[in-house]
Amino acid sequence: MGTQAIIFILGFLVVLGLYITLIVQVSKRMSDRINAEKFGLMEGVFIGGIIAGVIAMFQPWLFRAYSVGFIVVLFSTLGFILWSHITPAQPEYDSEE
Repeated sequence: MGTQAIIFILGFLVVLGLYITLIVQVSKRMSDRINAEKFGLMEGVFIGGIIAGVIAMFQPWLFRAYSVGFIVVLFSTLGFILWSHITPAQPEYDSEE
């Protein structure tokens, strides 16, 4: 295995480890604190970004839209993965007994 391959693999593992650490920290800090309605809205924004990015990547007219679409898909997917590890707050119901 060449030196470049080892450097690439080590760099990839470092970036992956940092992203996993970010997910764990954000999940600990934000779980059960976000309103379920706002949680659903953000989830929809990330899904919409993924769809818009895929459409931009596969349209045949503008080459610039391909590179922008790739970035949009990348960050929307990373955001969705992070967001999917957060638990929305459960609504509190008043019990009138």
